[in-house]
Amino acid sequence: MKYQKPAPSSKFHPFAYFALAIYIGIFFLSAWFASNQHKVALQMREEFEQRRNQFHNEINRLKIEETRLTSIERIHEIAKDLQMVQPSESTRELRAD
Repeated sequence: MKYQKPAPSSKFHPFAYFALAIYIGIFFLSAWFASNQHKVALQMREEFEQRRNQFHNEINRLKIEETRLTSIERIHEIAKDLQMVQPSESTRELRAD
């Protein structure tokens, strides 16, 4: 008596189709989330670049304003307006002995 080899079944089990469908769905969802995340990251980068440029412009404007306010000419002009004069003689120290 010869033993017969069982013929391989060409039918997939329904669970295999379900598992394959879940795997393909997860693959497409992960690809979609990755592309969406990339879009959000690009938008955030553009917003941060704009804010960074605004801050740099504000810093430069404030540096220019500081330079203008602390210039020798402006200080001399304020001293004239307050009627402050430079001493004509050297200062002397008075000591009480």
